[in-house]
Amino acid sequence: VLGQADIADIVAGADFLIRKGLADPERIGITGASYGGYMTMVGLTRYPDRFAAGSAVVPFLNWFTEFASEREDLQYWDLQNMGDPEKSPDRFREASPAFFLDCITAPVQMLAGAHDPRCPAAETEEADAELKRLGKAHETIIFPDEGHGFLKLKNKLTAYQRQLRFLKKHL
Repeated sequence: VLGQADIADIVAGADFLIRKGLADPERIGITGASYGGYMTMVGLTRYPDRFAAGSAVVPFLNWFTEFASEREDLQYWDLQNMGDPEKSPDRFREASPAFFLDCITAPVQMLAGAHDPRCPAAETEEADAELKRLGKAHETIIFPDEGHGFLKLKNKLTAYQRQLRFLKKHL
């Protein structure tokens, strides 16, 4: 199931690195883009004690709005892998970090493109408002002239520099 077995695999990888003495359990971060951004947010909400910080790049956080706003081919994929949101609302909710932001204990950074057709920036903006309301340590950067990923060199540099600064500060 998406948002469960996949994040359990990532956590198992972190646990392996800790057991082998290759990672400090107090300094493990999680990051990724698109589905990786989703995984970052799932990791921070489902395993709040495992990660010291997370940086989610163009994430999606809510399977309901993701499904409603995506292309037909992606909706088909979701139907095959997640089921129908109207028939399986509990599954969609359980797999959506947007409903579990209160569980986050680590600082989180979210970077998004305002014109992203795949992972709508509105989800990042909603998460930003909720994290602010909850008093959670977070940073949100929305690039007004980008979509799904950052194409402009200036924005790429800004995103990478901010991500590096954030992770360096918290790890």
